[in-house]
This record gives sequence, structure tokens and C-alpha cells, in this order.
Amino acid sequence: MANTTCDCPAPSCNTATREEPEAVIKVFTIDFKESDITELMGPRFEEYKNGQVKIDVSVVSGFDTLFSEIENDARLGLGLFDVFITPPTVMGSVAPYNGFTDLTTYIQENYLEEWLDIFPGYREIIASYNGKILMTPFDGDLLHLFYNKEILDYYNFDSPRTWQEYNDIAEQVHGKIFPPTNKTLMGSCIGRLPQCAGPYWAMQVLSSMTQTKGSSEGSLFDTKDMSPLTNDALVETLKIFEKQFKYGHPTELEGCLKINMPAMKDEECVLTLNWGNAFLSNLIPGKLGIDKAPGSQKVLDRETGKLVTCTKELCPNAVYYDDIGFVNYAPYAAFGGWSGAVNGNISDEKKKLAMEFLTFSASKEQSSKLVIPQVGSREADAGYDPYRLSHMNEEDYVKQGFDRETTDAYLGTIKEGLLSPNLVVDIRFPEATKMMSILDTAVINHLNETKGVTATDQMRRDIVKDATADMKKVISEYDSRAHMEKSEKILPQYQKLRGVYGELNEDKNLIGDVRWIGYALGFVIIAMALLFSGWVAINRKHRVVRISQPIFLHLICLGVLVLSSAIFPLGIDDTDSNEQGRNAACASIPWLVSLGFSLVFSALFSKLWRINRVFAAAASLKRVVVTEKDVLKPFAVLMTLNFVILLSWTLVDPMVFERVYTDELTSYGRCVPQGNQWKGFVATLAILNFTALVLVNVQAYHARSINDELSESKYIGLVTLSMFQIFIVGVPLLVIVYNDPSAYFFVWCGIIFIICTTILLLIFVPKIVRWKSKSTNQSATASKFSTNTKWSHGNNASHASAHSQQECDTPTMNRAASSASEVKSKYVKQVTFADKESELVYREKLDEIIDLVMEEHKIDIASIILKIKRADEAVPVTGEDDAQPESTVVESA
Repeated sequence: MANTTCDCPAPSCNTATREEPEAVIKVFTIDFKESDITELMGPRFEEYKNGQVKIDVSVVSGFDTLFSEIENDARLGLGLFDVFITPPTVMGSVAPYNGFTDLTTYIQENYLEEWLDIFPGYREIIASYNGKILMTPFDGDLLHLFYNKEILDYYNFDSPRTWQEYNDIAEQVHGKIFPPTNKTLMGSCIGRLPQCAGPYWAMQVLSSMTQTKGSSEGSLFDTKDMSPLTNDALVETLKIFEKQFKYGHPTELEGCLKINMPAMKDEECVLTLNWGNAFLSNLIPGKLGIDKAPGSQKVLDRETGKLVTCTKELCPNAVYYDDIGFVNYAPYAAFGGWSGAVNGNISDEKKKLAMEFLTFSASKEQSSKLVIPQVGSREADAGYDPYRLSHMNEEDYVKQGFDRETTDAYLGTIKEGLLSPNLVVDIRFPEATKMMSILDTAVINHLNETKGVTATDQMRRDIVKDATADMKKVISEYDSRAHMEKSEKILPQYQKLRGVYGELNEDKNLIGDVRWIGYALGFVIIAMALLFSGWVAINRKHRVVRISQPIFLHLICLGVLVLSSAIFPLGIDDTDSNEQGRNAACASIPWLVSLGFSLVFSALFSKLWRINRVFAAAASLKRVVVTEKDVLKPFAVLMTLNFVILLSWTLVDPMVFERVYTDELTSYGRCVPQGNQWKGFVATLAILNFTALVLVNVQAYHARSINDELSESKYIGLVTLSMFQIFIVGVPLLVIVYNDPSAYFFVWCGIIFIICTTILLLIFVPKIVRWKSKSTNQSATASKFSTNTKWSHGNNASHASAHSQQECDTPTMNRAASSASEVKSKYVKQVTFADKESELVYREKLDEIIDLVMEEHKIDIASIILKIKRADEAVPVTGEDDAQPESTVVESA
């Protein structure tokens, strides 16, 4: 009902002589909070507004009625009230209908400094829905453990750390007469009257086993799928309550909070749970002990539903004790504190005025008057607990008459609890009241059934089974009518209340299992590169390998290996890596791609350039020595330029991992630069490496007439053509699938795989085939040499003799044989060799040509010998360890 009480005596209450307020703020709340608004909050705001605003209060009795009225106003869009003063429990039922105004912008623009002073758990979770600020806290609620310090000290007990220790203390002191007071002690005093605070006691114990990693995972229901977190955890909770009940107050089931604190005040109770207003009531000064609520050494395994021992991995926020190990604590902001909300169905002008009222009342200055009251004052009776960091000053309480030691314990427990990453908050989704009632009923029924008897595990499990089934039924029934009521199902609302809706339901378009296909392709390329490089190392003295210049073959393998390594950072996203790792992976991709490409094609360029220089000199019959050191200079220049550009890019505008949202629940990850300078670096690298590719093809063109043993011009052309085809198809595909990370990754892997395998196969396979062929020919030649006496004209004579036995001896054949032998004898004498192996290869080639001449008769022997001479001068002759000894050739033919 509305508050219409006149503030002045009846005879002098003449409203005609008073200035009427310009605006009225209609506040709706529960009956027992009316006096707080009409006596404390309202008058202060009216004074602040110089009487131009009137606070009008309407109240109802009972939380069910309060919540129902607020929800109906939201559903029907009535706008009957401007401000609601209520527990946050109702938020989940109202927010889907936009029943509460979004305060985010107003707070950011007018109240940000004050807002950031509020404990994170309240402003980020309790006051928010799906990232929007919908309520302003007026009160901070947290359950504490209260105990009589004098009694615990007398019996040599410390404050209990676990529920097991709580029950052990209760058992050992219960029924004893405490000598200093001569009173009979009760071990535990917790009121369990139905429809009172019972669900909160159950949640406090249960949460210490079910929630280990923060409110985002849920304590009574799993935020992933709405599964009730009961199972063995609720079974153990019932077991704990059995002992508390056994060693508790005799009328626990008949009383509510009047059981908890009065017995403590009378110094008959040893242990209890309660909110902080017990401290503000200044019970047993100097004797009241305050600590965080006990924790659990066992936690729920959500996969199996079983309790397991708490470890650092399972309980990252646990506290370790040398004697008992890890204990999981779950500070519980039960009830959530009183909060204010602005009706979403009123005019913008009214909304602004209502916001001003809420932020004024919750400001540091005004809230301190309620939270830090004078001992025994009206404000102290209101029982508002701290919810701001600025409320944590111990001296402020001491000045108001509170005991310093007790104040220190009180504030320390609040600060530790409200700053805990594992803070527990109420479920708050639609039907939350029913869920809490089911939990409360399960506990009360079990305690009634087991009163005076020993409970069995099966009895507990039957209670848990029924409670779980009832919870699932409530969810199912609500979800079945959600569409008709134009609301969402419970799960998404629950997730929005916990701030994890987007996180759990977002389609992040992760790479997924496709990465393993890409990684497999990468390992195949690396294995091929290592195998080919190993083959070169093993056969480095073989003629086929030596004339192919092994150092450059190794560099080609190294370049392919580096280029293929880019597959691995391309496959990294935020599935199992942190931000630093993702950024490092993104920054490495340009390095691997650019350096790998440059290594391959600068090595090919240097190799072909060396061959072309030697053959150009041989064409003019001039002696020239081109060492590997000479041709490595352009290689070093190209690699240095790449390194400098890449380093500058990394320092100036590095690539970082970014998640791009296409809508509220859809996003994809990508590597992007932080600024715009990347365009210049990419263009420079592209020009540089394209130039290298062009130069390689120019050198390959010049070497097109050289034997394939010495140059790879034909194969380089095929590589270039293959790359051109890949780019024509691959680049458009990359553009098309840019927003699909798995497809984008797969296309990149395909491009890299084809380029790398094409280079390796076209460069190395022909050499391996030739190597195998030469090995066979050399074996045959060695066999032939062993049947002849020595290297001489007799060798040719034997050939000629054998040949003449098969065919008729003719003058032409004899002349050819004689000419060949003469030329060979004369030419060999004019050549000196680096080693015996070179001479053997040289003579073998001459013999092959002589055999050809003997068979064909008409070949110009002088021309052939000249070509061989030039080819031999062009062959890079290396020593035993790939050294570069000089070869001497006469300048005259």
C-alpha cells in the first residue's frame, strides 16, 4: 500500500501553503523494507533535490507476492511503478521482457567511478544480465561462520576449516556444561523452519563440493546444460546435516533466524551460520568469532557424479593445509543483497530521475551511513552489509563503537569472500524459488525421517533422486510453455545471468579436427625434406650429386622445411592456447612463409647462376673458377633483405590473434596486424620474392641447353608453372573462405603442401633416377675394365677387334677407330685432374663416345670431343670434403 503519512502535526498540515513537488518517484518493495526507504533513503534524496521530488512507497507482504507483482508488470508492460527495491532473485523472470531498464550507459557516463568501487561479484554478476547492468546494489550479503571464541579457546579448538571439523567440534562440546557460565552448550544452532533460510544453508554446504572454478560454472545447476549438480554432493550434504541436526538446537525445525543468533547471544551456542547483520547487532562484544564458512576436501566430478579428493587442478582456488591437504571454499553471497531497478516501461524522463535516485542512494557517501552505522542506531537495525571497497576501512567501524578485533575478522572475511574467484551467487533464473523450495524440502524431509534413527546411504540417495527428478520436471514444464509466453527457455536465461551465454553458446568457428589433417601434411613434407637431404649427405661423393652442388640441394630442403612449418602456427586458435601463444603464432607465419620461399628460390638461383657462369666461360674456351662462396653472395643478400623487412614488420606492426564477431553469437578467429603499416611490408616482401622467382626462371632459361645433370631448368619451369596454377586457384579460394577458419586453414595447407612436394619431387626424383642409372652403368663399366688390360689405345683396339668379329671390316670403320684413338690420346694428355676419380669419369665419357663413333661411323668426332671438353670444364670439381680444387685446362683446343 502507498505511504500517505503526513510528516507534520495534523493541525498545522496545510498543504496549500507548501510548494508541491515537481515529480514523484513511485517505489515498490516488501513491507519490512518500507521504513528503510521512508525513514532513511527517501528523505535524504528529497532533501538533495530541494523538495522538488517526492518518494512514494507501495509495499506488499511476502517475497512470492513481491516477485509476482514485479514479473506481471514486466510481462504486461504496465509501468505502474518507477523503482523496484527487491532481492536480485527476480531478475531472471523480468529481464527477458525488458522489465528492467538497462543502466549501462547512464552509469558509464555519470557514475563510473562510484560503480568501480563496488565489489566485482556484485557489479559484474549479481547486478548484470548478459553483460547489461540492470540493478544497483544497496546491500552486500555473504554467509559467515560465527562462533563463541571463549568456548573454542576453553576446549582448545580452532575455527573449523571444513564441515567435518565443524561437526567434530559440535559433537565434542554439545551437552557439556561450560564452567564460566554454567550453561549447557549446543554444538550447532541453525534454524531450519520450512520456507525460511533453509535453502541457503543447504546451498552453502553443497556449493563447497560442486563449484570449484567460479560462478560461471554454476553451483546447483551446470551452466552448460542445466544438469542438477546433486548426485553424491547432495548425498554428502544430507550426511553433514544429520550430524549438525543431532548436535544442534532442539527446536531447529520450528525456528528461523531466531534460532541462530539469540542462542549465540545467550552464550549457549558454539557454532552457527548467518549474514553479517549479526555483527552489526554487536552480539557478545569481544567474544564473537567470525570466519569464512567451512569448505570441503572432496569435490564433485561432474562427469561421473562422484566425489573425489580436491587437488590443485580440480580446485584451482582451494587453500592448502599441511595436515589435511587442499580445501575448496565457496563463499556464498546468499540472497544477493537488496538492490534497486528502474522499470523498463516508464517514460525516459522518469527513467532518468529514477536512475538518479538509485545511484544517489547507493553512492559512497550515502551507503556508508547505512553500512557503517553507529552501534545501537536505527541504521544498525537495518542490517546492511558492505558491498564497496570503500566500506572496508576498519577505523570507520571502530569510531562507530565496534570492537576492533571483531571488526577486523568481519571485514577480512567479507573482503576474502567477495573478492574470491569462486564466489557463489543465487541461481536467479525463472522458477528459482521453486528450485530452492525443492532443495529445502528434501533436507527437511530427510531430517524428519531420520530423527532418532541412523540414516542409511540408500535413504539419502532416494531423497536425492526424488529432488533431482522434481528439479528436472520444473525445467521441462517451464521450457514447454516458454514459447507461448514469449520467453526463453531456462538454460539461456541462466547463462545470461552468469555472464556465460555468449561464451557457451557462441559459434566460434574453430578449426577443429581439420588441424590434424593439416599437421599430418606438414609432417609428410618435413619427412620428405629430411629424407632427400639425408640422401644428398650420404651420396655427396657420387658424380650425380656432386655435379648438382650438394650445398644448394641442402638449402632447398631447408627452405621447404621452413615453409612447411608455417602449417603449424596456422592451425592455432583459442581452443587450447593463451593470448600470448596465439599472438606469437600469428607473428611467426610471415617469417616462415617468406624465409622458406626465399631459401628455396635463392638457392636455385645461386645454383643455376654458377652453372651458367662456368658454361659461358667454357663456350669461349677460357679458364674460370666459380666457387660456392662466390654464388652465395646473392643468396645472402636476398635472405638479409627478407630478414630486415620481417623484423621491421614485427617491431612496427606485428600480427596478432583477433576474434571477430559477425553477430552476438557468431565469431571467427584470425591473424591481423595492429595497424596499417603491414601493407607496405607485405608489398615489399611480395616484390622481393617475386623478383627472386623471376630471376630463377631467367637463369633456368639460359641453362635450357645444358645437360639435365647439371641444371634443372626444365624442372624449375614445371615448378613455376605449378605454382602459377596453385595461386590462380588458391588465392580466390582463400578470399572466399576467409571467414571460415577450418576451410581457410585447409586451403592454406593444400597450397603449402602442393608447392613443397612439387619442388622436392621435381628437383630430387630425376637426380635419384639418374643416380640409380649411373650406379648400374658404372658397375657394368667396371666389369668391362676388369677384362681389359689397361686404359690405352689397346682398349679401343679390343673394341674394334670385337666389333670387327661381328661385322665386316671396312676402311671407313678403321679410319674412324684410328681417328678416335688419336684424338683421345692427344686430348687426355692436355688435361690434368684433381684426383683419380675425376680422371676415371673423364676417360669413361670418352670411351662411350668412341663406342658411339665406331657404331655410327659418320659422327664428327672433333665436334663431340669439343662439347665434352666444355662440359668437363663446366663441371664443378669438388674434393673429398666438398672442397674446391682448381682444374687446369689448356686454352687451345
